[in-house]
Amino acid sequence: MATLSMAEYRDKVRGCWLGKNIGGTLGAPFEGSNRAVDLDFYTTDLSAGALPNDDLDLQLAWLCAAERYQTGVNAKILAEYWITAIVPNWAEYGVGKCNLRLGLEPPLSGAYCNAFKDSNGAWIRSELWACLMPGHPELAVKYAYEDAIVDHADEGVYAEVFTAALESAAFVCGDPETLIDIGLSYIPADCGVAKAVRIAQQCHAERMTWKQARIRLLSEIPGSFGRQTGKPSADNLPLGPWGYDAPSNIGIVVIGWLFGEGDFGRSICIAAGCGEDGDCTTATLGAML
Repeated sequence: MATLSMAEYRDKVRGCWLGKNIGGTLGAPFEGSNRAVDLDFYTTDLSAGALPNDDLDLQLAWLCAAERYQTGVNAKILAEYWITAIVPNWAEYGVGKCNLRLGLEPPLSGAYCNAFKDSNGAWIRSELWACLMPGHPELAVKYAYEDAIVDHADEGVYAEVFTAALESAAFVCGDPETLIDIGLSYIPADCGVAKAVRIAQQCHAERMTWKQARIRLLSEIPGSFGRQTGKPSADNLPLGPWGYDAPSNIGIVVIGWLFGEGDFGRSICIAAGCGEDGDCTTATLGAML
């Protein structure tokens, strides 16, 4: 059974936070991109530091709740913080808040009339639960689930459970395939997120290029994020159902991870270069690494 010293734990948490900042700043210009791009460094002006990132900001609200309620924190408590502390009203954030104000508590707040229930707003805030439950994915997924159902359902929930599990396990395990298996063990084998992860793994095993893997992934499990501009796909890829974006973007995280072959910079450049929800995929991969 692996153990962590306090120094190791602090170092890994700091690495998670820095990786999230680094990845989010690298990938931000490629949010909504519908084409593959070769990258080897930032494309933004870094003179003012890291770019703002809601993927991090949202987790600070959850941290306040966790500090106050500790192990008693649950979806109902998080929903109260969501209403009072979260400013954005777009997509799943807005639908969740609207449902909460109508009196619908989780999980109804995330499921009712929510076209974005399968999107990316939940798994991008999964790192907190991993950092609070290091080496205990069985606990991290419990709180990740409570988090996700505030404004998501189905694939949006599976995506956060998957990332929280493997991020928690990453405190004591460094093998990508083992970590992926741990993440998959907590979600249905036939869900879209699991299918996307397996496609990424198959493409890597078949020695495709990351660009070929991207096309296969987005052909078999298309999303809508990269076509929000209204422009046709640069690769004639199909358009997925509006808001169905968690599976394909989790697949991109895994593509960046596997095809990066352990190189931090190359891994996050691949994820950002895949486009779609580029800031979120790259930020989460940076945190994982």
